[in-house]
Formats: sequence, structure tokens, C-alpha cells
Amino acid sequence: MPHLCRNSILHGMGVMLLAASLMFASNAQANPGPNPKANPADPSKVLRLAFPVPETGFDPVRVNDLYSNTINAAIFQPLVSYDWMAMPTKLVPDAAEALPEISKDGKTYTFKVKKGLFFTPDDAFKGVRRELTAHDFVYVLLRHADPKNRSPQVSDLDDKIFGFAESRKQAVASGKFDYDQKHPGIYATDRYTLVIQLNQPDRNFLTLLTSPHSAGMAREVVEKYGFEGVMGNPIGTGPYILEKWVRGSKIILKANPEYAGFVWNFEAPPNNPSELRIANQMQGRKMPQIGRVEVSIIEEPQSMWLAFSGKEIDVVAVPPSFIEKALTPKNDLLQTWVAQGVNMYRSVEPDIRYQFFNMKDPVIGGFTPEKIALRRAIIMGYDIDEEIRVIRKGQAIKAQQMVSPVIAGHDPNYKSLVKFSPLSANALLDQFGYKKDAKGFRTHPDGKPLVFTMYSSTSSIDRERDELWKKSMDRLGIKLKVKKDKFPEMLKQGKQCALPSWSLGWTRSSEAEFVMKLLYSKTIGQNNYACFENAEYDAYFEQLKRLPDGPERTRVLHNMYRLMEVNGVLGLSSTSIATRLSHQNVEGYRKHPLMLGDWIFYDIQKP
Repeated sequence: MPHLCRNSILHGMGVMLLAASLMFASNAQANPGPNPKANPADPSKVLRLAFPVPETGFDPVRVNDLYSNTINAAIFQPLVSYDWMAMPTKLVPDAAEALPEISKDGKTYTFKVKKGLFFTPDDAFKGVRRELTAHDFVYVLLRHADPKNRSPQVSDLDDKIFGFAESRKQAVASGKFDYDQKHPGIYATDRYTLVIQLNQPDRNFLTLLTSPHSAGMAREVVEKYGFEGVMGNPIGTGPYILEKWVRGSKIILKANPEYAGFVWNFEAPPNNPSELRIANQMQGRKMPQIGRVEVSIIEEPQSMWLAFSGKEIDVVAVPPSFIEKALTPKNDLLQTWVAQGVNMYRSVEPDIRYQFFNMKDPVIGGFTPEKIALRRAIIMGYDIDEEIRVIRKGQAIKAQQMVSPVIAGHDPNYKSLVKFSPLSANALLDQFGYKKDAKGFRTHPDGKPLVFTMYSSTSSIDRERDELWKKSMDRLGIKLKVKKDKFPEMLKQGKQCALPSWSLGWTRSSEAEFVMKLLYSKTIGQNNYACFENAEYDAYFEQLKRLPDGPERTRVLHNMYRLMEVNGVLGLSSTSIATRLSHQNVEGYRKHPLMLGDWIFYDIQKP
């Protein structure tokens, strides 16, 4: 990746973090104790939810899965967030007093952190009330640069923040990251002023700061609990606290007494009856109202549906296999649910499902013509339409490109080269020497048995997909071996390029750039589970990050899609159409396309 360097010394570099820690203690001692009346949340209002996949942990710098980050988003407070109802999406300040001041050259972002935001009490603070400051945002960004943390966000920050890549390389060379360094691109000029210097103007940088991975973290907490311990001890300034965590089973949050709250005051998009109804219902309430959030991990769709039907959980994203028990053939809510006061929220999701193929795998990987032909045949042989019809119950849109229809950069006119055709797939395998043995199974061109190994979770929907994959591979004469494992373990193996193939989803990217990095060579070990390295793709990715909207940017995206298709790297599946139901006791329920941990915007009726 090209990197622009500067030789000049930057003015106004940050105060050393060690000195900052002493200042924290001094200032905090003068602060009064927590104000239990600051947060309007009612402990008797309990929201019960379920995740279909287990979490991996709660260190926002190190986790990258949707469900862990959903919890993190309720605990940690970023500088900026999104307006709850604005469509198209609109950035607003959160822990910052206002959106940043940006220099004329577009390279310097200056934030003012709000005064009076406090971390939840913890032993790490030695009985002192600890205020959030600009230094906590310096610290969290430096944690991403520390190679020890193996941050999934390195590929974004490396290229964007001045000096970020250099400090990370220095740490690799020395074996230790210096958190007390005066970093040239990330520094605080005083207790509440944060400055971030970029390498060049960047259209998407600010959206990176909406995520919990950029939220303020206290150095004392990380140092107290250590590398592994901080995964189970997330201490933030957001609306909730982690009260209990039973790994892979139960997560309980309670309202943070230090969180001051806000008044629900959002403007619904015009001509949208469901959104206008929510706005009228919620306007003027002091938030958050929900004092406790209980999350159960329920992997089986039947168990999930029964839990909602029996009012054991308050909200559900209807599992595809149960969509007919919720909706009519015209996708209207069934009258049985309407009569119970159940509300429906339906939306096209900012997600993409895909099957990746590991380019480093000895069987399925490599770039010789016969290996590319094998992957392309496998992709052509899998029936996406049948998956959408049978497994997704029609609640999905066939993916033509890596970018979801609701994400900036999507081109509705682009059509994929890949078509479902067992006839063409078989012909391709024949052409490149994958002959059939006496039992009808394909062999490698050298005559050795061919076995395509893919990984899959233990959920029932993945079992259905396994059957569809076997049916598809049987049509091609390819012997399929399916290995089962837990989601967190497969994530770990995938980052090590140890999985031949697996079906994954990517969701809630704000822009095409953050989806296309899935195949960028510098994200191998982070998000590039296909372990795809291609100089031409990388060069296009560099252009993508800098080009403004327009025909040239669209052309670059098309070229990237073609490289993915021609090399058989991903088998694109679909984008979800989500149907979410909430019981009558839940008020104000909706989903934002990008925000997570959004329970502060709901209310619960008391029994």
C-alpha cells in the first residue's frame, strides 16, 4: 500500500499518557461520587432478547463479530454516532461536543470531548470517580496499532492515520508497543481536545469513529485485567454495564448510573407511516427507560421462535424457517399476531452472505488454471435460488455484487458473471482434467481423490445448507466433507487461514470501501478469510478509497467484482430481508441500518 510520509515536525503533539494518568487521578479526586439519579432508566423495565450466534468477548479493539459488538455498543461511547431516524443516515456527536473541526486541507480532525462523562465505577480506579477525556481516545486508537492486539481494524487505520503504520512497525521490530510515545497522528492538546492527523483527505474516516472499536477506553482497566481479562471486563461510559456473562449462554446488562441520558427528540422521515407512529409515540420521553437487558444465546431457530411465541423474549428477528408462522404469502403480519398487539418492522439489511474459498488451502486454493476452474465450477454448481426459496423462505435478495443494495456504492445495474449451471460446471471440470472414478466421484488431474472440505456451524439452518451443498456437489461428482465447529472457534481458525471454506456474513458497513476490504491483502489475518492476495485488486482498492462518487469509482468497483468472480474467491449468496417482531409491551422498536446496541431508544410497558 502506498504511504505518504512527512518530514516536517508536527506542532502541538500530545501530552504523554503517563503524565495524563496522574492528571486523571488528581482531577478525579475533586469530583463527587456517582449520581444515581442521573440515568432515568427504571430497573423494573427489563428487555429480553436473544442472539442466534454466541459472542466472542467484549474487548472492542480485538473483537469483530456482530453480536459482541452489539453488546460493546451499549457499554462504550464513541465520539460520533448516527441520528436515530434520519434517512439517509446522518452523523451526529456522541461523546464529542460537536462534529469535528476539519482543516481546510481535510487532513486534520479536532474534537472537543464533552465534560462530565464518567466511566462506570471499577476497582481499577481505586475508588475514584474517573472522567472520560481526550487521552482515552488516544489510548484506544494506539491499542489498535499495538501488534499484540491483532486488531481487525488495522487495515483501515494503517492507511488513514498519519504515523499509525510506522508506530506499529516499530513495535513489531522492538517487540513492545510504546503507549507513552508522542504519536504524530493521534494526540491530545489538553484534557478535552483530541487531534487526529490523516495522511490525506478521506471520505469515510468519520464513520470509523462511530463504532465501539473507536470508543474511549481507560488504560487503568486494560492494565488491571490484562490481555484476556479485559474481554470479560468491559468498562465504558455508555448507557449500560455488563452485570453477568455466562459465555455462549447468557449476557445481562444493567443501566449505568453514570450515564446522564437524553430526551427522545428525533424527526421521522416523511411519508413513512410506521416511522411517524414511532416518533409520535416516543417524542419527549427521558431516555434510556430500560433498566436491564437480558440476552440469551439461542442457536436453534425453533427454540428462538418458541421463546418469542411464549413471551420469554420480547423481540425476535423471525428465523426464515418460521416466516410462514409470522407472515401471509404477501408478507403481511398474520392476524393472530395483530390481535395480540405484536408490531412488525421489516427492512432490507446492510448485509451480504458469501461462501469463501481459502486461496492457501492445498486442495481448493491456488491460482493455477485447474484450481481456478475447480472453484468456479463449485460456485456455479451451488443453487442460490434454491437456498433463498427453501432455506431463506424467500426472505432474501440474490446478491449480484459484494455491496448490499442499502449501502453506499451499490450499483443496481451490475450483473454478476456467475450463473447457476451444473451443465457448465461439469463441462469445466471435465475440461481441466477432474475425471470421475468408478464410484462417480471426481479426482484431481493427477488422479488423486478430490475431497472438498467446508466448515459449518451446529445451527439447524446450517444443517439445511449442508444438505443443499451435498445435493449440489453430488450433481458435479465432487465428494463433500462437512466439518462442524462453534462460531468463535471458526473465526479464530479463519483468521489463521486454516479453514478451506466457510459461509459467512458481513453486515453494517457504512460504505462500499469497508465491504471490499474483505479481499484486500492487508486484511489477511483480520477479515480476509479467503486469504486472497492480488496486486491488481489491491491497486483498485487503493483507488476506491480516494475516488469521489461518480463513473470512475463505479468502474473500479466493477473491476474488483470481476476479479473476485474470475478467480472464484467468493460464492456470493444473498442479502437478507429481515422481519422483526416485537411484543406489545415494547414501545418505539425499530432498527437502524448501522447502529448497534440501540436499546436506549426503546421503552417497556410495566405489567
